[in-house]
Amino acid sequence: MSIATKIRAQFLDKGIARALRHREYRIFALTNWVSTMGNWFQRVGIGWLAWDITHSGFWLGAVALAEALPLLLFIAFAGAIIDRIDRMRLIRYLQMLIILLGVLLVTLTALDLMNIVLLVLIATAHGMIQTFHLPVRLTIVPNLVPRSDLTPAVALNSALFNTARFIGPAIAGFVIAKFSVSIAFALSIIGFVAFAIGLLMINPRSEQRQKSQPSGLLADVWEGIRYVGKHSSIGPVLLFVFIGASFSRAFMDLAPGIADDVFNRGAEGFGLLLSAIGVGGICGAIGLANYGKTDGLMNVSLVSLALTALFLLAFTATNIFWLALIFCACLGVSLGVSTNAPQILIQNTVDGAMRGRVMSIFGLTYRAGPALGALIMGAASTYVGLQIPVAGGAVICLIAVLLMLPKRKRLAAEMEGEKPAPEEAKTA
Repeated sequence: MSIATKIRAQFLDKGIARALRHREYRIFALTNWVSTMGNWFQRVGIGWLAWDITHSGFWLGAVALAEALPLLLFIAFAGAIIDRIDRMRLIRYLQMLIILLGVLLVTLTALDLMNIVLLVLIATAHGMIQTFHLPVRLTIVPNLVPRSDLTPAVALNSALFNTARFIGPAIAGFVIAKFSVSIAFALSIIGFVAFAIGLLMINPRSEQRQKSQPSGLLADVWEGIRYVGKHSSIGPVLLFVFIGASFSRAFMDLAPGIADDVFNRGAEGFGLLLSAIGVGGICGAIGLANYGKTDGLMNVSLVSLALTALFLLAFTATNIFWLALIFCACLGVSLGVSTNAPQILIQNTVDGAMRGRVMSIFGLTYRAGPALGALIMGAASTYVGLQIPVAGGAVICLIAVLLMLPKRKRLAAEMEGEKPAPEEAKTA
């Protein structure tokens, strides 16, 4: 075997390359990345528009909660429905709704018809779509790669997400500052259309799906909740993820106010803070992808959340912008790992027929947790400023890590290691 052949073989055996060997995954990951770029354009625009209209930390949190409220109310039903129907058909329809909502957003903004009430209503509508879109998107990835390549596939998805988070806010901040927020909203639609096309090009392998029961949808919802509640490892890990998401990631929804009030940097400073987090997130997710296995991920989850809390404390202790950017980059590394390591463990452990319901609950923690935390911190910021509530959230995260330490060995034994899969994905 030649040296070049050996090098190529070693590269293809690495985590990221293993995931990219699969055609279905390549198409999904690339077009999803472009759509995520569009989503960040939209998120930055909505956040800045809410701040520009109200200059209120409370309204920043309220807009974030408005998007998350449908998740709180309906995501359990969404998971039960996802386990019953064709997931690919569902996500294709949902993507079309996202495009239509984007068109409405850019139209109202361009015609100067937007106000905080309409913005909250649009955020609520987007949250309703995401109630189904987020969990169904998470359930598709395990059907695009074999189980042995699940860790690098999930982690690479995160790396691509954080690449979009790095590029998206920076470009969006520039577009908003130099042109207008309506232009940023218009550009987001391009990404949404790209993902819609990509979804038409892939055909994931089938997975065991919940059969319709005479007792109906409510029984399926209750079965999913009971499955999580009684599961000796998935339940505790989901609770840990919810606490971490609520009190570590919530500060990102308050970033427009922090950039403006604390650092006096406006829209461009807001974009730079999020971009610094994205740069770190890329590094963290790529490292996790190249790690390429589930062994040791429970300890990784705990350590990464503890580091996130420490970096948050450092971030809230400074008024120097360049130092804050360094802390945000470090935050990105630890957040990229602490968000995805538990997801990999859950995906590795959950029964295929329950995947939609379990990942719906994970989606609830991922989206509603930060929004709930942002509302609490935003309300508190009215009295004590933005930095103290964020520091308080970091302390809560440290307490959560300490409470999980006695359980880590048992959880690792149950969730780590390769689990049997009913069917492996085809490679192309």
